[in-house]
Amino acid sequence: MSRRPLLAIVGAATVLLPLLVAHPFVLSLATQALIWALLASSWDLLSGYTGQISFGHAGFFALGAYTAAATSKHLGLSSWVGMALGATVAALVGLGAAFPALRLRGHYLALVTLALAELIRLVAQNWLAVTGGPFGIYDFGSFTGLPASGLARARAAYLLVAVIAAVGLGLMLYVCHKTRAGRGFRAIREDEVLAESLGINTTAYKLLAFGVSSGLAGLAGTLYAYYIQLVSPTVASAATTSLVIGMAVFGGLGTIWGPALGAILLFAINEGLRFIGVVYNLIAVGLVIMVFVIFLPRGLAGLRLRREERTLRRDAAMTGAGGSGA
Repeated sequence: MSRRPLLAIVGAATVLLPLLVAHPFVLSLATQALIWALLASSWDLLSGYTGQISFGHAGFFALGAYTAAATSKHLGLSSWVGMALGATVAALVGLGAAFPALRLRGHYLALVTLALAELIRLVAQNWLAVTGGPFGIYDFGSFTGLPASGLARARAAYLLVAVIAAVGLGLMLYVCHKTRAGRGFRAIREDEVLAESLGINTTAYKLLAFGVSSGLAGLAGTLYAYYIQLVSPTVASAATTSLVIGMAVFGGLGTIWGPALGAILLFAINEGLRFIGVVYNLIAVGLVIMVFVIFLPRGLAGLRLRREERTLRRDAAMTGAGGSGA
């Protein structure tokens, strides 16, 4: 199945879900899964497409969440303004971090982004007046204009998050597949030195990737904050980044839609195994990721790629056989 029919099926299922499911708990899980899908795809834009490995996306996620929560609680701003501010702050911090990190590659860049996320976590944990410290920030209002509770709220919140996540994913797909920036991202990932020798402005493209990726991670954080109604320092932890990377690898790096699908499925597995306890749950999810890395290193998206490669080899063999017979 090609990408367009697959996306059409997924889109139709996403739209129809609130009509087919009449249970707020199921819609709540689906809403959270979409938030994680947006976060995993934002990481893939920077690390999967551009090859700039980031261990700091939990920090950008937390920045968006804390900015939205704090501006709504302390300044009384609406959720729409909070979402815009959260995404903007995360994007600006991502750009600010990108400037000194541009000289770094590979593991060194990963360590810098990890340190940034840890710095954000420490600030969130100790800035009591704004962030609430270790207990987090809460009681700051939900999405503006949504019903107060019940099935109606669950449906409305799900559709709102689904639309925003779809717009974010659509933006990433368009940038990566239809613009010069997308070609620049892939060139940097394959060989940055060669890309520079071909006249590609690698600095500008890496800054763009950092800005867009961190901004979308911040947007996912704002959705998380307004939906969960609690933001604590744990959202900026290394465990959050590890889970996001696992989701992206599970779905398939460098595809945008693959990490989104991987996030939804891995979140479902994580929630489905919650009854076995936190420790065993983490072990089970880790084993699932390990199996995929070993036996399907290109993730779920690799299944389609392998089928396409087999088709190309078969067509090439038939063409060769026809040519030799002539």
